[in-house]
Amino acid sequence: MNIQKIISTLILVTTLSNLALAQNIPSPEPDETTKNMRILPPMKLQPGEKDPGAALSPMKLGQRAPFTGVLLSPVAVANVIVEFESFEERLHIEVMRSVSEERAAGDKRLSDANAGCVADKKELQANLDASKRETDAYKTELKNIKDSQPNPYIWAGLGALGGAAFTLLTVFAVTQVTK
Repeated sequence: MNIQKIISTLILVTTLSNLALAQNIPSPEPDETTKNMRILPPMKLQPGEKDPGAALSPMKLGQRAPFTGVLLSPVAVANVIVEFESFEERLHIEVMRSVSEERAAGDKRLSDANAGCVADKKELQANLDASKRETDAYKTELKNIKDSQPNPYIWAGLGALGGAAFTLLTVFAVTQVTK
């Protein structure tokens, strides 16, 4: 930013240093003045002409210019002065515009990232909920299978009673046969 400011100031000083005012000459239209100010022809000294350096020479109608340079009308001088005086304000406006554009772009990137995070969170939550439902279904199925199985203690008791009854019948039958 400082380099632009310095370059603008140097261009302005160079332009103002080669300034020669002429009176009572109709000024061109502002659009033409602006065009002419932005596209200046290169300054070439005539053979034998000395470089006047930074010179300001007011002129009267019909007077010859004392040196080669840029002749500006009062409107052109006013434009140069306005450009110079409004540089800080235009720079501030341009900086604020750039800052607001970057802030908007940053806000958009942030909102896009937040939207992505929210979508990812919802997807992960849906996967977690599905896993919980599946786990609950497996637990319920396991409980049902355990409940439907016969009690092993009852079977052990019935087996013991059956074994005891078989043993008693065998003893009774053997004793009856051996008598």
